[in-house]
Amino acid sequence: MPLENASMPGRVVAQWDKEDCADLGIIKVDLLGLGMMSVLQDTVELCRARGQPVDLATIPKDDAATFDAMRAADTIRVFQIESRAQMATLPRMQPRCFYDVAIEVAIIRPGPIQGKLVHPYLARRTGREKPTYYDERLRPILERTNVSLTYEENPV
Repeated sequence: MPLENASMPGRVVAQWDKEDCADLGIIKVDLLGLGMMSVLQDTVELCRARGQPVDLATIPKDDAATFDAMRAADTIRVFQIESRAQMATLPRMQPRCFYDVAIEVAIIRPGPIQGKLVHPYLARRTGREKPTYYDERLRPILERTNVSLTYEENPV
C-alpha cells in the first residue's frame, strides 16, 4: 500500500481511503485509540515516578463516584464520552456498569444515529417502550441491547 508523510511530523498515512480498502477486501483497522493508550502508559509511569504506582488491572470497574460523574455528564476530557452528543445522552442512559458505557459509546455513532436507533434504545432501556421480538429465536442475540442494533458494523 502506498504511504505518505502526514502533515504532523513523524506520522505516516496510507494513501487509500477506507472505501478503496473495503472494495479490495483489505481489512480496515481503526488505530484512533493508540494515542490514548500512550497517555495511559505515560500516566502509569508518572504515578510510579511520584511514588504512587498504579496498576491498570486493579482499577475498580464499579467505582460509584465515576458512574455518578458519568450520569451527571461531568465528562469533559474523558476519552470517548466527552462530546456534546455523548454528554447529552449520558443522563438519559444512566450508565451503571462498564457494559452500559460500551453501549453509550457504540450508539452515539453515525450509523446508529442515522438509522434512528438511539431514541428507541433509550425508550426500551428506561422501560417506556417494551421490546418486540420478531422471532423468539432472536431473543438471545438482541435481548441485551433491547432489540436495537447498537454496534456500528463495517462490512468488508
